[in-house]
Amino acid sequence: MKDPIVQSVVDHLQRRSEEGLIKYGVTLERDDLNFAQWLVHLQQEMMDAVLYIEKLKTELEDSPAFPEGHIITKESWDNADKITQDGFVYVKFTDLKFYK
Repeated sequence: MKDPIVQSVVDHLQRRSEEGLIKYGVTLERDDLNFAQWLVHLQQEMMDAVLYIEKLKTELEDSPAFPEGHIITKESWDNADKITQDGFVYVKFTDLKFYK
């Protein structure tokens, strides 16, 4: 594969699939859950993701490397393609890169 990032994601997915098979004894092709039950699983995973995001935001804002006095608010984030302060450039998560 030419893109190492894509390959890394593929590798993670493969390992996760193998671990899930060992832990639960089934693949995602299982037929013991109905549509609503799959939605509950998805909802639970997304709630966990929100908790992880909040945890990481707290760590970032408490970090000495984070520009002093600057908190990225929803308003500042929504109104900018990027935020620059003290030589740091913060880009939106969809860009997946941080520059200094």
